[in-house]
Amino acid sequence: MDFEPIPYFYDTINRNAIIVRPKKPFYDWEHSVFPDDEPMNSKDENNIYLVKEMYNNDAVLKWIKKNYDDIFINELNDWCTDEEEWPKNRTYKMFSEWFNIEICSMILDLEDFPVTKK
Repeated sequence: MDFEPIPYFYDTINRNAIIVRPKKPFYDWEHSVFPDDEPMNSKDENNIYLVKEMYNNDAVLKWIKKNYDDIFINELNDWCTDEEEWPKNRTYKMFSEWFNIEICSMILDLEDFPVTKK
């Protein structure tokens, strides 16, 4: 069998990634909106947001604190498009209670074709 050698270095892209993982308060909200549906759990899929590459994770966290509501809205809208069902007066504190955030500073592209937006 011929094996293609694995490169030692992969191309990076000029983005940081923010992984958003819902916590219990999000699941409780989702269940209150859709009580007849089977409850979600932490094994469900999570969203990953790409932002411009920043010099360190503290800079990304500062960006998140400034833009948390856009992410919050997207997370809510993924499950319920009726804005009347969304929690009112969303704050960064609430966002932090509803979601775990992971910041990835190095995004490696393992493919040889361009990334496309839809």
